[in-house]
Amino acid sequence: MAELSKEVKIIFAINAIPCFIYTFLFLVIPDTYAQISEAVLYNPISYRQIGASMLILGIGNVLAIKRDDLEKAKIFWEIGIIWVLLMSIIGIWGAFAIPGTAAAQASTWIGNTILIVLLVLNIYLYYRETK
Repeated sequence: MAELSKEVKIIFAINAIPCFIYTFLFLVIPDTYAQISEAVLYNPISYRQIGASMLILGIGNVLAIKRDDLEKAKIFWEIGIIWVLLMSIIGIWGAFAIPGTAAAQASTWIGNTILIVLLVLNIYLYYRETK
């Protein structure tokens, strides 16, 4: 059993924080968040589905830290990296393809920036740890 390094535990904790923040925004208060971000396209069911997927990712990060086993956490980590990659691609595409107000664009780019930073950190640490 290969234990998780301190850096991997930290990245899992860093991954969990925005997951839980966005879970709250999308799952608990989607109507309010849509108004604040001036969402051009809003469907409360879709928002809640995104919030639920982020809740699963957040819980998975916490469980990975708790289990402290690289082999057990590896598949979850890979799925998380793929999720962040796809969300980054969709977010960047959406920023250019769907016009919106300045507030909507700011919200989109804040989310995209968070995703891109998490993607780079996760890929770097994943390849470093699994060599």
